[in-house]
Amino acid sequence: MNIQMRQGTIDDLPAVKEIIRSAQLKLAASGSPQWSGEDAPSEARLRTDMEDGNHYVFLINQQIIGTAALTKGQETAYETIVYGQWEKNDADYAVIHRFAILPERNGRGYAALFFKLLLAAARESGMSEVRIDTHHLNRAMQKVITNHAFQFKGIIHLPIPHGERYAYQVFL
Repeated sequence: MNIQMRQGTIDDLPAVKEIIRSAQLKLAASGSPQWSGEDAPSEARLRTDMEDGNHYVFLINQQIIGTAALTKGQETAYETIVYGQWEKNDADYAVIHRFAILPERNGRGYAALFFKLLLAAARESGMSEVRIDTHHLNRAMQKVITNHAFQFKGIIHLPIPHGERYAYQVFL
């Protein structure tokens, strides 16, 4: 089996959009409003991630089965946190966004492997801290996050309907 993570390109957009669409359907079926309406990863957002070199794809035997963005710097949405606080809130950090695995590939450890590769990429780029957020109803993502030593730090609010998100942090 050939397993690979690489930066995403515009040529990957059809496969990435299919993964996002499948993940949206799975989230909706679970009752989560995450990635619906204004919260959905748009084609424009995905293109920007790719053009900025922040987009990654995860492949098994040359088939794209996972997608994520790994950004660096500080994010406005993380400036205000309630019911907790960030540790060392003064340095740049990496953030994992728009993480998804094809639902039919779930349960095989691929999400965990992709997550480990993203954390390694963050470390290799000089980041010592990674943050991530997810909706409180996205239990599958919460499990992936906490299985990788992320600590729950509080709740952030995105400026969208149903924008409350659990926020996590890990130091590499």
